[in-house]
Amino acid sequence: MLKSYEAKTFTLGTLDGLSEAQIAEHLKLYAGYVKNTNALLQKIEQHKQHSEAMAIELSELTRRLGFEFNGMRLHEYYFSQFETSEGSGDALKKELEAQYGSFDAWKHQVSATAMMRGIGWVLLVQDETNGNLLTIWVTDHELGQLGGQKILFALDVWEHAYTVDYKPTERAKYLEAFWKNLNWQNVEERY
Repeated sequence: MLKSYEAKTFTLGTLDGLSEAQIAEHLKLYAGYVKNTNALLQKIEQHKQHSEAMAIELSELTRRLGFEFNGMRLHEYYFSQFETSEGSGDALKKELEAQYGSFDAWKHQVSATAMMRGIGWVLLVQDETNGNLLTIWVTDHELGQLGGQKILFALDVWEHAYTVDYKPTERAKYLEAFWKNLNWQNVEERY
């Protein structure tokens, strides 16, 4: 029997430009992904016991799992980036400077990618075969993920991440608040 997932608790404190109401709504959404991941896993497990008669339903449950599971996991990366941390180090920042020319050049690419029309995520992933640091766009939660890559950084650019505090057309203001509140040491620790 699979273990069920539990919603994590994040110690965020007061965030500049992201209200408690915004964060509370966003955390409710995250809790929904956890709940739906568990429900899907239970249904998939039940359907494994049956014959071909359940194959179509099983296939659709399995397809949906990627959306819910990745929604759960990407939000965990996202919220943990705002927690306080006593870590130190700048190995990731130095590698970004080497690969992107400067840390600010990487941040600019992230922000430019985040301003694309549409919903999704901007992720920094590390290719575990050669070490490349790739800034990628993931539509929904599961479309565009690069298989087997370690996620180092996650920026949620679905409207639910900011529309309590900002209008849908004010994504740039949300990005400013995001960067102000990002605890880079938490990203460094993933590297």
